[in-house]
Amino acid sequence: MTPSSRLNRASVLLAVLLLCVQPAHADSQRTPRQVIDKLGVQIRQVLAVRDSGRTPEDVERAAAEQITALIRSAEGHLSLTERDVHGRTPLMLAASGGYALVVDALLADPSVKLAINVPDKRGETAWMVASFAPSLTLAACQPGALTRERYALLPPYLLRMGHLLKTKGAAIGAIIRSLEAAGAEAVPDAGKRAWLARCPNTSPELRQALVEGALMQTLVGHAVAQQGEFNRTALKSVKSIPAKPPQGMRFIADDGDSSLAPLPPLLQFHELHCAKLPKPKLPNTIYWSGDVLLKAVAATRAGVVEVADIDVLSISGRKRDEVADYFRSLVLQALAGYECDGEHLFEQEFQFKIR
Repeated sequence: MTPSSRLNRASVLLAVLLLCVQPAHADSQRTPRQVIDKLGVQIRQVLAVRDSGRTPEDVERAAAEQITALIRSAEGHLSLTERDVHGRTPLMLAASGGYALVVDALLADPSVKLAINVPDKRGETAWMVASFAPSLTLAACQPGALTRERYALLPPYLLRMGHLLKTKGAAIGAIIRSLEAAGAEAVPDAGKRAWLARCPNTSPELRQALVEGALMQTLVGHAVAQQGEFNRTALKSVKSIPAKPPQGMRFIADDGDSSLAPLPPLLQFHELHCAKLPKPKLPNTIYWSGDVLLKAVAATRAGVVEVADIDVLSISGRKRDEVADYFRSLVLQALAGYECDGEHLFEQEFQFKIR
């Protein structure tokens, strides 16, 4: 069986859709990694509801308290430094997610401090991933996301970005200071190389700015400026925004390209834990008939599908290019509603049969 998710097919009036919904983890006896993985979904849900009575800080504080309780009862517990298949520790995941309170909670454990400079399988350390500030720098890593085609994926990401920017990204700076105070080695040149390896679509302007600029400040400054310009252009004239990413641009590195950072293993879709998985929404009437099979390879972080490559595996009928674009947009809109735990890559197929 291939890594892709081949699911049972269920007929509906206008389409056959490959999709399944997975229950979330049980909440009891969660490891630090599971606490951090769920934190992104929980914060996303709080941000999506105005006047919910809870803030993202409340949610993060509760997660930090769970980890603190574990350290008090079992200092040095293996789960505090356990590495996943990518070699990432809970500290790396918390730093990548921008969870300053959780980082501080983890650093209270001596075993976490001892492993603070050990890199993952990509060669990235906790200091590096904190300096990448992924919750603020998507536009710098993936400028192709700032297009009309890809806009559907942006709003969930922008909720978290907007919240962090209310405090001028203070959490990101606090994480780096906490790591350095605990013994993390600042390696800006290695960090710049690692960023360019994981973000091959980085613009020439940003590549040049990184030569002399400070890593985190340069990345955040560029991303915020690009996102702001995109937002202002959209307010004036949506048609002025590029329709699609440049032809041939891939959002997720291919395994076979040795110049890129290694692609982490794909999850089978049924291994992904998601609180919400909306189906693509079809209109009541479609003036086209035929079959379309699409494959999405998508990356999740902090409860959000950040980026996805969507390829047409097969298509019948007429106006194939227009039809492919239309169904690709439906899949992107559905992926924007996914609320999934952790940082993962997954592959999923969508099949539509229109009669």
